Amino acid sequence: MRDKRCEILEGLPPYGPMYISITIDNEPFVSEGYVVRFFKSDGTDWVANFKPGWTDYYGIFDYPDRDSTIVIAGGLGYIMSTENETPKPSFGLTIKHVIQKSDGSLICADDTHILLLDNQSGDFWESDRISWDGIRDLKLDKNIVTGQSYDPINSIKPWADFSVDLNTKEINGGSFQETLKNNPHLEANKTGLIKEKQNDEKKKRWWKIW
Repeated sequence: MRDKRCEILEGLPPYGPMYISITIDNEPFVSEGYVVRFFKSDGTDWVANFKPGWTDYYGIFDYPDRDSTIVIAGGLGYIMSTENETPKPSFGLTIKHVIQKSDGSLICADDTHILLLDNQSGDFWESDRISWDGIRDLKLDKNIVTGQSYDPINSIKPWADFSVDLNTKEINGGSFQETLKNNPHLEANKTGLIKEKQNDEKKKRWWKIW
């Protein structure tokens, strides 16, 4: 196994081979974004310029079991191979919090959902909507994710506790889920918008990324 797969650069290199822009769907991107140098197994390297998402969260996480590196640029996640200069599937756009489990899996949160990238199974899972608009104090204990979710219509207690069991995918609490609980005739669609409840069976919210 290589000791080093990549390094963060302070900016685009002024000399050497041209950097490669990494974006969603190969869309053009010429501004300076999140600049990372990748080291291939043959000893060569290449520089990637990642187009950021919509937040100020940046980070790099190693997935050695799957020969991949997860790059989160401004809240937008890219699944990369050091050998390939194009991304595998991307995810997120507004990620603000990340916890890496001991097995390498990543738990990500934006303002409304929890995302899980499972390093062992290769699954990517997105929770049902948890918060109206804001998640904070994200913690992990024995495969249970806890945190607080923002409730804009509760002026007395605007932050509601929630927990997510990563084994069963069950959500307890959370400002958005409490609204559904208190209004049994309502349900949320895939995008988290409230609508009148229907009898259609819920579809699973996971898919393979490897």
